[in-house]
Amino acid sequence: MRAFFNEGKAASLQYGSYKLLTDIFFTIGFPPFFLYSWFTGNHQDSIRERLGFYEGVPPGNTSRQRIWLHAASVGEVRAAQALLPELRNVLPDAAFLLSTVTRHGQQVAKEQLGGSLSCIYAPLDVNRVVKRSLSKLKPTCYICLETELWPNFLTAAYRSGVRLLLLNGRLSERSLARYKKIPGLIHPLIKSFAAIAVISESDRKRFLELGADPAKTIVSGNVKYDLQAHPSQDQTDTYRKRLGINKDQQVFIFGSTHSGEEKLFIDSFFRLREGIAEAIFIIAPRHLNRVGEIEKLLASHNLAYEKFSQMSSGKRRHKMILVDTMGELAALYAIGTFIYCGGSLVPKGGHNIMEAAIWGKPVYYGPHMKDFADAAEILEAQGAGLPIRRPEDFTRSVFALLHSPGQYREICDKARAVALAQQGSARRQAELIRTILQQQ
Repeated sequence: MRAFFNEGKAASLQYGSYKLLTDIFFTIGFPPFFLYSWFTGNHQDSIRERLGFYEGVPPGNTSRQRIWLHAASVGEVRAAQALLPELRNVLPDAAFLLSTVTRHGQQVAKEQLGGSLSCIYAPLDVNRVVKRSLSKLKPTCYICLETELWPNFLTAAYRSGVRLLLLNGRLSERSLARYKKIPGLIHPLIKSFAAIAVISESDRKRFLELGADPAKTIVSGNVKYDLQAHPSQDQTDTYRKRLGINKDQQVFIFGSTHSGEEKLFIDSFFRLREGIAEAIFIIAPRHLNRVGEIEKLLASHNLAYEKFSQMSSGKRRHKMILVDTMGELAALYAIGTFIYCGGSLVPKGGHNIMEAAIWGKPVYYGPHMKDFADAAEILEAQGAGLPIRRPEDFTRSVFALLHSPGQYREICDKARAVALAQQGSARRQAELIRTILQQQ
């Protein structure tokens, strides 16, 4: 009894301190921020919504369920994009709302989903702002995608009777260690969720360490893998024809690369080109504003290239193609022979390697895969992932597999089987939400 009392006292003290500090910082910090925004024009598109004023959103009502999905940034928006179709299937009469924290996340949300639901900025985690937003929007259910824990919001929503769910949850060892330093603040938040669906068993174990109820914490996979393009021979033939690539040519795709990664592979480009006469190289940077940077790099090494946007007739002049348009990469993987997924030899957290694996391709990636550690773990466990520590590892492995076609085919088959097996997470999580709402 004494331990329970002490735990409750610690929780009350830590939350009370957090609540007081956020009120103080808001009271002191907001006026100068408002003046800065007024004179510079920065954040004027978001400031009212961050204060809980949502003029363009219809107020909530008690006759229709309103599902509020919170996606902090672009990665979580992608998760929402996968989840929403399944949610609409199981909750056809519900209204949906999506909030983001970052401006880029808001932009992507409106581009991808804005026609089908209201996209808003999340309110500041200040008590009076949180209460204003909840009073206006009146959500039935609040879905936190991945792990975005805002103490004032979650506490106020829980006390207002909003059903809270944490979906597609992930928790690194680093985050676990940080949260364990403030158990009085974090444990009550974790306990407030009606259900927690996590990506992997490792994530589940970490959430249990934070006090999650084992009966309410399940492993359901990563909903982002439901967004993968599904293999189509028509897509493969279309890209080969457009780019002037025949079936006998070896195609190397470097996808979602970040600053510095292309430079790392310069020696590999030359070695592969010398050893494989008809090799084609496709570079698809993660951000299009880097196209000029890559052009300068290629030109400085006398590597002739052409831009993807300028190719349509199938007449290809050079062996290197620079993708300068958005939205092509996931399907372009179909024509690759060997694929490297970027953001992983530089510390950017990696990218979705399942997008390449589902086409039945050998997928290479570096050591920096914290954002998709689950995918790397799943592929490697089945002998379908190819981690590297330096570009030389990539080059060496490619030549080895070219001399061992049976092993190459085996890796391809395993990669596709593993990626296809990950499908269905969005449906499972949507069913979980429906079950929770039916318990009210």
